[in-house]
Amino acid sequence: MKDLIKATFIVGLIFLLSVSLYAQANFNTSLHKTRAGKNYWYGANTNAPKPGFESLTNVPITHENLDCISCHPADGLDANGDPYPTPYVPGCVDCHATKSGYAVSEDNCYGCHERQATEVNKLGYSDVHRDATNPLKCWDCHKKAELHGDDGVAYNSFLETGAMKTDCSDCHTATAGTLPDHSEYDPHYGRLHCDACHVQSVISCYNCHFESMVQSKIKRPKQPIHDFVILVNREKDGKVGTATFHSLSYQGKAWTAIAPYHAHTITANGRRCPDCHANQGGTIEAIEQYNSTGQIKFAAWNSSDRTLGWLHGVVPLPDDFATSFKMDFLTYDGSTSDPPTLSDNWSYIGKDSWDGFQMFFATPLTKAQMARLGMGDEWDLTYIGEACVICHTWTVSYRETGHRNTINSAYAGAPSYPGNTSPGVPNPPADKTWNDI
Repeated sequence: MKDLIKATFIVGLIFLLSVSLYAQANFNTSLHKTRAGKNYWYGANTNAPKPGFESLTNVPITHENLDCISCHPADGLDANGDPYPTPYVPGCVDCHATKSGYAVSEDNCYGCHERQATEVNKLGYSDVHRDATNPLKCWDCHKKAELHGDDGVAYNSFLETGAMKTDCSDCHTATAGTLPDHSEYDPHYGRLHCDACHVQSVISCYNCHFESMVQSKIKRPKQPIHDFVILVNREKDGKVGTATFHSLSYQGKAWTAIAPYHAHTITANGRRCPDCHANQGGTIEAIEQYNSTGQIKFAAWNSSDRTLGWLHGVVPLPDDFATSFKMDFLTYDGSTSDPPTLSDNWSYIGKDSWDGFQMFFATPLTKAQMARLGMGDEWDLTYIGEACVICHTWTVSYRETGHRNTINSAYAGAPSYPGNTSPGVPNPPADKTWNDI
């Protein structure tokens, strides 16, 4: 009997070790190892839907000053506090202090994930998970399966479907436990991702000066900007969610990349209807601009005081964003070797449209979605009844009947009814009564 128990224990131990080793073996295909996302966005010749910024710069990602593939914390120290060797190769010690029980610190996460570090350490945003009585750490949500690439799939980007396993609904559902969940009274019928309402702000490091990187190996954006969210349709689940952008300039050329972005600035109390809907009493500057000019001037440079201004609040990305979404592009007027501190030594390069752009893993809002927010020409309806179809898609067939045209005109003046329809509800057939109907 003892031999049987011993044998069972050994077999179980071997199984557990083999599973663990198998998972670690897949680390070689994980994004923490491959760093594939950087080239997917930047490269001129990749399997991405559109070529990246390299198509304008002609500077390869392997350039010695770009550090895109060999990215590691700016202090040059691994998780043990030791200098990285040359050449650098991604490995366990990027995150794990291998000399002290493979411990992980969030500082190691922030060393590479600079946007998240900016949200917390520079801009001081609150987050209900980070500020809880028992604060959550990065790995409480982002499990080993996605960090170590346990599925063995070599993804192009963490935004690709399947790469990021974590979602709010892992905890916030009626079946998951006792955490807040409002699926029973969701006014959007599941069409919005949680972050569309609960992310306070996304951020962007505005207008990176690429000459500083190429010539002096210095990352130099104009400044971090925040207090806004861009709304797009997420490719992975078809829901409306938050996005941000990355803008660059190089030798007079401008580039912008737009993608979903889930900021760690979560608030328990979400947005109210007027925060997004201009047709429900909201004052949304992006929508007001679009309705009056057909464009959204997201960011503008003030040459007199050398400051940058940008839109705040909700910024719905319109279906014609490629021509209607504008921002002033800048260049740095100092030396490329200057320290990368906040500075007003910038100037306008004379264009508010990009020479090239990408938007991956997302699509802009459709005209129907824009209309739900009170945005665009589609909201200029002839009959009140026509607005029903904007939210209630089953009414598409109803629009083919004469009934909807009996509703009062949405604007001044008597309505004119389409041909072959009746301006009133007729009496029942001669052999029927209303009770029969």
